[in-house]
Amino acid sequence: IIHFLISSYYAVAQAASLISLAGHNVCITLQNKQETALDLAHWYVLQRTRAPFERFRDGLRSLGVLDALQTYPLQMKCLFVKSESHYHFVFFYLIVESDVSLEDILVFCTGCDSIPALGFSPKPSLEFVTNCRFPVANTCENILRIPVHAVYTTFKSDMDFAIRNSPGFGRA
Repeated sequence: IIHFLISSYYAVAQAASLISLAGHNVCITLQNKQETALDLAHWYVLQRTRAPFERFRDGLRSLGVLDALQTYPLQMKCLFVKSESHYHFVFFYLIVESDVSLEDILVFCTGCDSIPALGFSPKPSLEFVTNCRFPVANTCENILRIPVHAVYTTFKSDMDFAIRNSPGFGRA
């Protein structure tokens, strides 16, 4: 019982702090709990996340991605509804700022500098791995193994290095 009371006390203290930050100065009752919850949600979502959202939107706009998203929302959805590692790989394509081209990536992944007339067999695929720093390609199976990094700049640097320094061999 004592543990429950202590836990409850800290939960109430944290809630009171959040309510205070939101500027909600009304006594909370069972009758106005729904209104309070909506006020807090509105404050948290619209006020606290607005600046990061606007920076993200401006970044997408500067790269022309925002226009593509608005023009082709269904086609672009798969680029953004993925895990963090997938997100890094997609943005690697979108904002390549080095000498690495899509052709370089194709050579790294498949050993081919263009798509064969009959396509690839097997079909190229991606795997996301956590046990290595650099990408690894199996050109016989057309598999590109992408490392998962927490920081995009590290991810991009390692991808750039590996692809530029091992053309056709698929291993950094």
